[in-house]
Amino acid sequence: MRDPEGEPVHEALERTIGLACSPERAFQVFVDHVDLWWPRGHRRFRDGTLRFDGERLVDLAPDGSEWTMASVVERVAPSRLRLDWFPGSPKAPTSVEIGFLPEGNGTRVTIVHRPLSADANAIWAERVATFAGGWDAVLPALAAFVANKEDD
Repeated sequence: MRDPEGEPVHEALERTIGLACSPERAFQVFVDHVDLWWPRGHRRFRDGTLRFDGERLVDLAPDGSEWTMASVVERVAPSRLRLDWFPGSPKAPTSVEIGFLPEGNGTRVTIVHRPLSADANAIWAERVATFAGGWDAVLPALAAFVANKEDD
């Protein structure tokens, strides 16, 4: 399949993980406590603070500088969060949709990461392995945090 400009369209990257908590709790932890569980090695500023400020996921450096990791496109608590994702290439953002669905006594968190534009599609093949490695570190960190936290 090709996009309107003739470039090949690449398949989306998908990752899922089960959490032992409600979708409401999973969404809250993901958004409100992102700095506590997101791995330091998967941020721009290892000693910085990661937070959602309403419309952005921002990495704040100790010196006060900041970097926008993502823009919030849609926030439907507690079921879905859609982001324009800038790591990899700020000029060719990708799309990340995070779903929080009830599953048994817990929640299934699903990440669907795909090219957002023709520019992102053009570099997707060289970036997708990096994105996959990132989500393969981030999602287990989220699960570990949820498993080790009773309440805040």
